[in-house]
Amino acid sequence: MADRSSNPLIWIAAAVAVFLLLRHNEVGRQAPDFALEGAYGGEYRLDSFRGKPVLLVFWNTNCGICRHELPILDSLYAEASRNGVEIAGVNIGDVDGAREVMRPLHLLNLVDEDGSAARSYSVSGVPKLVLIGADGKIWRSASGMRGEAALREWLR
Repeated sequence: MADRSSNPLIWIAAAVAVFLLLRHNEVGRQAPDFALEGAYGGEYRLDSFRGKPVLLVFWNTNCGICRHELPILDSLYAEASRNGVEIAGVNIGDVDGAREVMRPLHLLNLVDEDGSAARSYSVSGVPKLVLIGADGKIWRSASGMRGEAALREWLR
């Protein structure tokens, strides 16, 4: 049996994995600034939320998981507001679709038309949730669907 520890492919794979983990570890870093249009007008910058936490939910209209998760977040909106947390859906590239999906929801509806904010937050798949603290630093970041209990925990 060959000694696997001497196989260069294993070492290369391990190095790539470590690099990717470190590169995407956003927690604790200052959140990148952004200037996004509201789907119904107005401009929102990260500074608009300074002094209170904000949960950014990056999504697009073609994402079925996103369409399922947004109403769950909306059901937690009142509780989040009482805790001083703002929730903002950030649609990537589709103003009309964002308006249609978000119309019945209470969440702040932002549009990242050119995807620049998504790139600055390393969004490689949606949904991506980024919780930014009142201090402007990233407290939590995760891609993929979260259940109601996990979302409630994030919003405390």
